[in-house]
Amino acid sequence: AGELIGHTDRISGFAFCHCPGQSSLCASSSDDGSVRVWDAESLAPVAEHGLHRNAISALHWSPLVKDLIVSGDEKGVIVCYWHNRSDSQQFFPEPRKIFCLTCSPHHENLVAIGEVLHRLRGHDDEIHCLAWCPVPGEERLPAWQDELQEEGKVPNGDLTQDTATKKGCYLASGSKDQTIRIWSCTRGRSVMTLKLPPTKRRGGAVDPAVKERIWLTVHWPSGRSTEIVSSSFGGELLLWDLAQSGKRKWTLLGSSEGQNHSRIVFNLSSVKCQDKELLFSISMDRDVKCWDLSTLDCSWTMPSLGGFVYSLAFSPVDTGCLAIGVGDSMIRVWNTLSMNNIYDVKTFWQSIKAKVTALSWHPTKEGCLAFGTDDGKVGIFDTFSSSAKNKPPQISSTYHKKTVYTLAWGPPTPPLSSGGEGEQPSVTLYSCAGEGIVFQHNPWKLNGEANDINKVIQDTNSIKHKLPARTEISWKPDGKLLALGNEDGSIEIFQAPNLKLLCTIQQHHKLINAIRWHHEHGTQPELSYLIASGSVNATIYVHNLKSIVESTSESPLTITEPFRTLAGHTAKITSLSWSPHHEGRLVSACYDGTAQVWDVMKEEPLCNYRGHQGRLLSVQWSPVDPDSVYTGADDFAVHKWHISKQEHTRPPQGKKSIELEKKRSIQPKVKTKKKKKPIGKSPATQDLSDAMNGDENVKEMLREENGVSDHEGEKEAQEAELPDTVSMTACKDTSSSGYDYSSFSLSKPFLTQKATSVKKDPPKEKPS
Repeated sequence: AGELIGHTDRISGFAFCHCPGQSSLCASSSDDGSVRVWDAESLAPVAEHGLHRNAISALHWSPLVKDLIVSGDEKGVIVCYWHNRSDSQQFFPEPRKIFCLTCSPHHENLVAIGEVLHRLRGHDDEIHCLAWCPVPGEERLPAWQDELQEEGKVPNGDLTQDTATKKGCYLASGSKDQTIRIWSCTRGRSVMTLKLPPTKRRGGAVDPAVKERIWLTVHWPSGRSTEIVSSSFGGELLLWDLAQSGKRKWTLLGSSEGQNHSRIVFNLSSVKCQDKELLFSISMDRDVKCWDLSTLDCSWTMPSLGGFVYSLAFSPVDTGCLAIGVGDSMIRVWNTLSMNNIYDVKTFWQSIKAKVTALSWHPTKEGCLAFGTDDGKVGIFDTFSSSAKNKPPQISSTYHKKTVYTLAWGPPTPPLSSGGEGEQPSVTLYSCAGEGIVFQHNPWKLNGEANDINKVIQDTNSIKHKLPARTEISWKPDGKLLALGNEDGSIEIFQAPNLKLLCTIQQHHKLINAIRWHHEHGTQPELSYLIASGSVNATIYVHNLKSIVESTSESPLTITEPFRTLAGHTAKITSLSWSPHHEGRLVSACYDGTAQVWDVMKEEPLCNYRGHQGRLLSVQWSPVDPDSVYTGADDFAVHKWHISKQEHTRPPQGKKSIELEKKRSIQPKVKTKKKKKPIGKSPATQDLSDAMNGDENVKEMLREENGVSDHEGEKEAQEAELPDTVSMTACKDTSSSGYDYSSFSLSKPFLTQKATSVKKDPPKEKPS
């Protein structure tokens, strides 16, 4: 695993060399106008050119000429580059964007781009994909013979051996017009048209909106001259038998529900492995799937992430079920205890359309998952029901004005607590967002108006002055106490249900990012009153509120001295998690790129994890393994790691942070769309010097994360899917090695698309 670093804008194309002895060579193209050749083993650059003056939109390595790389750009310029001799030629057929190109596997001088020997006319909309037949010559497809006989150009259906078989070759194309066409190069025309069928797997006809945002890719497997594979509506794959008579020439891949992709498929590729031919597919759902073409079943699925990992949450009911909130507008629910597949992941994306910045499971109801987004939306998914993957979430009618930072389930407070038994939910959903407001949502009536709890606080405590902006919310597990973190660094403790103010903790001096209560199932009940907090300052404070709760004072108290102080991090604290297996053991996630395990009672660091290549945004202790921790970062990855296997015991004192900042500072700014400038704890852009300068106001825009987002909808899916990354990485799960790859000879990595040109804040970034 490693990174290929050098491009200064998003990666638009990638290709391996398939010539013998050069399997380690690969090429990449970028919107910066350059094509680079790499040695994947040494991770070193081999050659490059910058002949394109515009963003490159297509790239292919010739299967016949070992050093020829062909690329096309948005203005229609085609460049042939022989990297061994640094020679090149340019061709400008017409001023139109080149969506795709492919070098012929039979003739080294032929490249299909839409016009080389012939202009192949027939499609009514943009062409998404081209695929050469792997076998030269034009076999007698039934449809072609019928057409020729009808035209009277081929007596008795006979074709000349020299013209049709020796010189010709078929080319397949997939188009947005929902058809696949098979083209004859000898005749320069389409000889077969295949129209996508409504497979109706999901019941009923295909939704018109789904048809509109189709991406039709085609692949011609090397061992099957009369069979092609294509994408279809909504993530399904079809195998077409071109030699079969009749109208139905297709067979659906995947014999059982759940094998197919959940969203449109972009790319297909196949390899021969022993006596099998394996097909690989990648989709907008960010899954990589391997298919056995002999059985048409999915052999394995490997998920990947297309954005920052803003939130992690383990289900308190379904043990080992980890929800992952990602900046690619999707939620993953990972069954970390699956015995058959270590990457048993379900994806939920319906009605989200924004970065998922907060998650929280219902404390007792299985499969009930609340989520918050960077556009202020709060909703609830049912992840448990059989139809959950296709069922849209319930959305609260009350939106926040800015990014949702935190969600928490807790007992109802007024006015919801005033109803009789059976007339109110046992727990309600609380959301805290960038405008400094905490809303209480009724999960039974999300279409009703949510309540601002500041009104309850002011009424109960007779407060007339303006309350501080809220940045964090955390309920004590027994539901009796509520902690609110504020923008000014203070933490207020309230007593349920009327939210009477018990005390204010004046310890932090800058915005609060994380508050966590100690669990209640230990042998020392007094530890359940411990509350850990992290802020923009690097120091973590732990306070013991037992004496406060037992106090008979009628007026609120103020705490200025911590129970324990955990010092060592060198940047902002973004997340905290208490160990459910130990008493007084805490893990923290930090902007310094590391996670730290602490013995709170001794104020000692126990181990430090440095496996991520970016800033950590979220952390969760495994609910079943005392030695395992899960972390998410802005490197587009979730890591599971073992405490006992870490070589470091404390956070790096400067070196790690300096290296991280230096790495980011040399990367150029990413081109982004203009947006309004929100202020708040949001996944927004911020100068990296804030790690040293403290809490800067977030003045720059929410930007599109590298390679992420469907804000423009799936109609522009392919463009959105070209990841805005400046590096490419394959990361292995750091905790596990075992997976049955009976269908493939290589070990199975957890693929992530990783951005190093990161100048954005996680949702735990809040202004001063």
